[in-house]
Amino acid sequence: MNLSIVTVNYRAWSHLEAALVELQEDFPEDWEIIVVDNESDAEPFDAFSARFPWVTFISNPHNSGFGAGCNIGVAAATGDQLLFMNPDVIASCKSIQALIDIKAKHNIGIAAPKQTSINGKPQKVFDDFPSLLNQSKALKSLSRIVLPSRFADPRADYVETVYCDWVTGSVLLIDRTDFDAIGGWAEDYWMYVEDADLCRNAHNVGLTVAYVPDVQVIHAHGGSSRLNVDVKSMTKLEVIISKHVYTNRHKAGWERALTHALIILLRLPMLVLASVLDWITFRRIPALRVRSRMLAGLASYYYGVFRTGSWLSPRAIANQASPE
Repeated sequence: MNLSIVTVNYRAWSHLEAALVELQEDFPEDWEIIVVDNESDAEPFDAFSARFPWVTFISNPHNSGFGAGCNIGVAAATGDQLLFMNPDVIASCKSIQALIDIKAKHNIGIAAPKQTSINGKPQKVFDDFPSLLNQSKALKSLSRIVLPSRFADPRADYVETVYCDWVTGSVLLIDRTDFDAIGGWAEDYWMYVEDADLCRNAHNVGLTVAYVPDVQVIHAHGGSSRLNVDVKSMTKLEVIISKHVYTNRHKAGWERALTHALIILLRLPMLVLASVLDWITFRRIPALRVRSRMLAGLASYYYGVFRTGSWLSPRAIANQASPE
């Protein structure tokens, strides 16, 4: 098998349907698609399995998170190359083949295409590794002014391939041998930043990471993670937690301690203020309710860090499997 497309689905059936319909036409015989359905619901799962018999569906009874879900899919994959693709991404077989060809021609380790919204608006696909210099938008903007050659602007309209620190995992192509060599997706995370972690490990073994604007796909964005106040607060909380996880995995000494402290100082006071305003307004403003719930979750997380010494996401498979 030449290519295995791995998709992790979480209640994004309508988006997944559109993605599979797009791929169904002219789908090569030496490609395969594996869909891992997190916290699987039997009714749509069975319906999709019947409608798309050429797709391998794996029912995962738990929402194991993105990275762990991807690893489950890879365990069933037989392709020499792996394309990780979100269920809300619309990509033609022609576009995928173009990405494969460019990656091979330039010996790229990890490649990601240009992504646009349904309305054609370009989306951010690559960025710098998380560090002390980019823990806020202000710091990141200042860094790009002071060190423009080091901090490429991911929102610029590039026409040539950009070799960068990391690319988003929403559409990411890598050889199976390289994926195995860097240990797969880290399961210390539940959602977010695991793509930066994967690319960090790729750089560590000498692989290049590149954004390829010559190839374009559509990304609806947020089909399974932005459903309501509860889900939005949970996913935004995981962004903060994942920054801590990455810092603990890839930083050391004073830089690790300062980065953890900066993450806390940049976010905790604003969440406290938003929570106070939430109560003053009788919890009628959804944006304030989101931040109030984020504060509660973050307080619980920091208490867990203090108690156990572990920065892992409480929802991560690696954390659930670790002893108390």
